[in-house]
Amino acid sequence: MRVVFFGTGRFGIPVLKSLLRSSHNTLAVVTRPDARKGRGWNVTPTPVKDIVEKTAPETAVLQPVKLADKSFIEDLRSFNADIFVVVDYGRILPREVLEIPGKYCLNLHPSLLPLYRGPAPVNRAILEGDSVTGNTVIRMNERMDSGDIILQDRTDIGEHDTSDVLSEKLSVKGAVLLLKAVDLIASGKEEFTAQDESKATYAAKLERPEGRIEWTLPADEICLKVRGLRPWPGTYTYLGGKVLKIIQAAACDGPDGEFTPGQVLVSETKLIVKTGRGALRVGKLQLEGKKAMTSDEFLLGHKDLAGTVLGQ
Repeated sequence: MRVVFFGTGRFGIPVLKSLLRSSHNTLAVVTRPDARKGRGWNVTPTPVKDIVEKTAPETAVLQPVKLADKSFIEDLRSFNADIFVVVDYGRILPREVLEIPGKYCLNLHPSLLPLYRGPAPVNRAILEGDSVTGNTVIRMNERMDSGDIILQDRTDIGEHDTSDVLSEKLSVKGAVLLLKAVDLIASGKEEFTAQDESKATYAAKLERPEGRIEWTLPADEICLKVRGLRPWPGTYTYLGGKVLKIIQAAACDGPDGEFTPGQVLVSETKLIVKTGRGALRVGKLQLEGKKAMTSDEFLLGHKDLAGTVLGQ
């Protein structure tokens, strides 16, 4: 099979590597333009481009600013590809691009479609408290994540999985699933199933304000936010007017007596905060301008926290 791969972020790297190692011919890689990042504002290639340059420098790399650009469309057509494989590319393909390959445009999406269509499926699955998620390979159409399904598999969400850990699990398993789909198509054995639109849900883009902790929530819901919003935007509160990031935490029983949600309770070397139901035992945190540290390390420099109400 003649393949053109579309991808930008790290989630797609295992798929790209599996395609490059396979018997299929990866003709080109399409990725987002290089961006300026870091303190030095240096021009940085996308993770996908970086992998291609290091492991398959003979592979053509295309970085269109506009997908409707005529020269880009002509370049795509010149490859005479059988399929396009799209994983974590970050842009919606227009009809003109979708119609180019001889067979299909395939997309690997990290959810059990039609659940969690949209840009943040891994995060939303954790935030909703789901115990299972998965990957789906679809034949793309013009509607976001709504194409017919060729393959799907399930992945358990671990009790302590954060979104970055779960994403890594799904990317590795997704590479196997995607290659299996390409092999099916090559053998002419592919079958497609339409998605059940009545069960469709949407995984909205993450926004930084979502990370602010509302201490009136139950402790277990706050824990889901800590796991589901890591590494970005992260969960945070305020201490003395400074941002205090909560990096790792677990729910625990709340103390007896009258306490305000957000009130700090120190138990030996552990930092415990009262919530709307139960309490939050903080394992790792980071105060604005400081390095991340464990709660016992933090308490060595903040001995008078007991009674303080966070978030004010």
